[in-house]
Amino acid sequence: MKRGLAAGLLLAVCVSAGCVASGYLTKPRIAMADGDPVVQMAPSAKFRSGSAPRRLAAAAHPHPPVPKDRVLGLEIGGVALAYPIGLLDRVEVIDDRAAGRSWVVARCALTRVAAIYDRSLDGRVLTFENSGALWRDTLVLRDRETGTYWSAATGLALSGPLAGRRLEPVAATYTTVEAWRRAFPATRYADLGLPTSVPLAMQLYGASPWQGLSGEKTSDKRYPAKRELLSVAAGDAVLAFTPEEIRRRGSAQATLGGRAISIEWDSGREFPRAWVLSAFPKRELAVVPMYWFALSRHFDSVETLPIP
Repeated sequence: MKRGLAAGLLLAVCVSAGCVASGYLTKPRIAMADGDPVVQMAPSAKFRSGSAPRRLAAAAHPHPPVPKDRVLGLEIGGVALAYPIGLLDRVEVIDDRAAGRSWVVARCALTRVAAIYDRSLDGRVLTFENSGALWRDTLVLRDRETGTYWSAATGLALSGPLAGRRLEPVAATYTTVEAWRRAFPATRYADLGLPTSVPLAMQLYGASPWQGLSGEKTSDKRYPAKRELLSVAAGDAVLAFTPEEIRRRGSAQATLGGRAISIEWDSGREFPRAWVLSAFPKRELAVVPMYWFALSRHFDSVETLPIP
C-alpha cells in the first residue's frame, strides 16, 4: 500500500513539475499554423537527432530490445529494419537510407506518434533534425536545407519556404520485437549507442492524465484521451481504429478522402495494414499510432469504424 502511494506521489510530482517547468505558454512563438502556434520549447541543439544508425542483429546489439518491446519496423527493397521505440524516445528524429530510398523516422512520445516519411522532395533529399519546437503538443521537425518546420504527426510543412507542402508517408509496422522477428528473422536493429528501453519519464507521462504540455484537452469522448489508436490519413481527414477492432474483424473497408481503402490484419506482423483498393497493383498506406487527443487536434475530420 505504501509503495503504491509513493509511486502515485512520484507520478504526480514528476508530471506537474514537467508541465510547470516546460513554460509552454511563455515560450517563443516561431509562427502560427492553422490558428495554433509553433512553440520553441528549447534550442534545437539540446535535442538529439540521428543519422545513418548502425544496423545490428539482436545478438550483436549492445542494447537489444526485449521480445515485448515495441519497434517501428520497415521492410524496403528486401532490407528489414527495426527502430526500437525506447531508442526513438531518446532520439526522436533519425535520417536513414537503404535500397536507393531515403527517409526520416519521427517519434513524439507526448502524442505517441511513430511515423516514417520519405525525405525526397522535388528531386532533392532533405536532412531533418529535431527543431526543439512543438505544434499542437507534437514534435516539429526542421530541414537543414531550407529551414522549413514540419509536423511529425502529418508530414505537413507548417512554416518556412516549403510551407504547405507535405512529405510522403512510408508504410511501417508498429509492433512487438517478437512479432517483427518472426516475420523477418534476418532483421537488423538500429543502434546509436543508447538504451532501447522506454525512459522512466515517458512511462510516467503515459500513465498520467496529461494531454501534452499545452494544457489543452480534447472534448471528443469517443475514446479516452490517452488511448493509443492507429490511424490512416488522407489530407485533413483520418480514420482511427484500434488493433483489436481489425484483429476481430479480419479486415474492414472504408472510404477516406474519396478513396476506397481496405484495412487488413497481418497475423505475421501482428499489425493491421492499409491499402488503396482503386490502385493496381494495390498501394499500401501508412498506418500511424497516435493518442486520441492528438488525432482530434491534428485532423479536421476524425472518422471511426462503425459498430459491426
